[in-house]
Amino acid sequence: GAFFLSPKNAAPSGQDRGPKPPYGVTVIGDDDTESEHMRVKVNPRFPVPPRPKLKHMDHWDLIVAFDGFKYKQENDGFQNVGRANAHSKFRATLDQQMDEINTLREQEAEERRRERDDMLAAMEENRRLKEAEEAAQEAQRIRVKDITDEMLQGIEARRQREKDRVKREEQQMTAWLENEKRRKQEEDRRLAKEHAQKCEQAKAEMLAAIEDAKRRKKAREEAEKAYVAEQQKGMDDKEAANRAAVQARMDQIERNCATVGADIAARDAKAERELQEKVRRVQEEADRAAKEDAERRKSEHDRKTRAMLASLDEQCKQRDVQARADKVENTKQAQRFKEEYEAGLAKDRAEAEARRLARSKLDETLVDQMRAQLQVHPRNFGITCTTQQTDVAYNQALFEHMRSEGFLPDLTGQILSHGPHRGKRDPFPSVGRYEGPIHPAEMQEVDAAIVG
Repeated sequence: GAFFLSPKNAAPSGQDRGPKPPYGVTVIGDDDTESEHMRVKVNPRFPVPPRPKLKHMDHWDLIVAFDGFKYKQENDGFQNVGRANAHSKFRATLDQQMDEINTLREQEAEERRRERDDMLAAMEENRRLKEAEEAAQEAQRIRVKDITDEMLQGIEARRQREKDRVKREEQQMTAWLENEKRRKQEEDRRLAKEHAQKCEQAKAEMLAAIEDAKRRKKAREEAEKAYVAEQQKGMDDKEAANRAAVQARMDQIERNCATVGADIAARDAKAERELQEKVRRVQEEADRAAKEDAERRKSEHDRKTRAMLASLDEQCKQRDVQARADKVENTKQAQRFKEEYEAGLAKDRAEAEARRLARSKLDETLVDQMRAQLQVHPRNFGITCTTQQTDVAYNQALFEHMRSEGFLPDLTGQILSHGPHRGKRDPFPSVGRYEGPIHPAEMQEVDAAIVG
C-alpha cells in the first residue's frame, strides 16, 4: 500500500524527531485503540483493527514541511543579511521582470497587429467571397423561381384539364345512370307484366289440369270397377267348371279302381318301396356327410385349440422371459436411479461446499478489504501505492532537491526509495522505437507549392 510516515519512521528518542508545526505528525503510538481500562478479552474470528484517530504523515505533508522549512530558512537569511540587500536584489529582480514583461507586451502587440491585418484581409476576402456567393445564389434563386413558375403553370394547367375531364366523366356518368334508371324501370314494368301474364296462364293451366285429372281419375275408377266385376265373374265360372271336372275325375277314378285296383296297389307299393330305399340312401348319405363334417369340424377345432394352446404357452414363456428381463432392467434402473440420486446428493453437497468456501473467501476478502481500508486515515484514503508512486514520480525533482538540501534525509530517502515509478518519465513508455524498413514514398520531399 501507500507509504505513510509514522513515529516509528522518525528518529530515535534521543534525537530530534524532525517535522515541527505548521505540519503535524502522529504523537501517539501505532496502536491508538488500547485502553488501560479495557479488561474484556475478545478473540474474534476475523479481527478488524479500528480506524486511526490521527492522520499519518504522507508525501504531501512532507512537501508542506519542506515549504515551511524553506520559508523559515529564507526568513532567517533575510533577517541575517539585511533588508537593504534584499530590497535591492528584489528591486533588480522586479526591474528585470518588468523589462521582460515590456518585451513580451511589445511582442504581443506586434503579434496582435499582424493578427489584425491578417484578420482584416481574411474578412475582406470573406466579404468578396460572400458577395460572389450571394450573387450566385440570387441568380440560382431567380432561375429556380422561373423554373418553379413554369412548373406551377404546367401543374395548374394539368389540374384544370383533370378537373374538366372529371367534370365530363361526371356528366357522362350522370346521364348513363339516368338512362340506366329509366331502362331498369321499363324492364321492371315489362317483367312485372310478363310475370302477371305467366301467373294467370299458369293458374288457368293448373285449374284445367286439376279438372282433367279429376275426369281421368273418375274414368279410371269406373274402368277398374268394371274390370273387377268381370274378373270376379270369370273366377266364379272357372271355379264352377273346376268343381265339375274334379267330380268327373273322381267318378272316373272310382270306376278305374273297381277294375285295376290290384295293379295300381302293386305299383304303388313298389313305388313306395323305391321311395323308402331312396330316402334311406339319402338319409345314410346325409348322415355320412354330417358325420364327416362333424369329424372335420372337430378336427379343425382340435387343431385350432392345440395351436391356441401352443401360442398361449409361447406367450406365457415370452411373458416370463420379458418379466425376468424387466426385473433385471428395473434392478439396473433402480441402481442407476440410486447412483444418480447419490451423484445428485454429492453434487448438492459439493455445490453447498463450494458456496460455503466461496462465502468464506468472500468474507476473508471483505475482511481484508475492511482491514486495508480501516488502517488508513480518512484523509489518506485516496492515496494508494500507485497514486503515491505517480505523485512521487511527478515531484521526484522536488524530493531530490529536499534530499540535496539536507531536509530530513531519512524520510526523503524512504520516499524516493519506496516503489520507483518509471511510467511517466520514460520518453517511450509503451511503444519502442521503430527499427524496420521505411518505404521510399515516405522519404520523398513534399513540394512547397503543393503544400501552399
